[in-house]
Amino acid sequence: MSSKISKKKKSLSEQNKKLKEELQAMQQQRNVMEAFTKWRMITYAWIIFLPPYGLYRIWSEESTFVRSEKVMWTFMIIVYVLQFFRLILFS
Repeated sequence: MSSKISKKKKSLSEQNKKLKEELQAMQQQRNVMEAFTKWRMITYAWIIFLPPYGLYRIWSEESTFVRSEKVMWTFMIIVYVLQFFRLILFS
């Protein structure tokens, strides 16, 4: 009887592993598609052409950006603006 139970546990653990792998794959696919939504593409354009407004869109309430993305984009915009001012002032 214990062999039947151990076989069931093994099959359940194998099924759980397969389900976990499928779930992780689905989450990765969703994240890739989430990066190219219409709202985000417009935000990327604003980041390039008018960084302060792009920063506002990133940190707004309706934003779909995750906190780590918000911090990364904020840092990128700060560097972008500083380089722009350096180019204007010192060249």
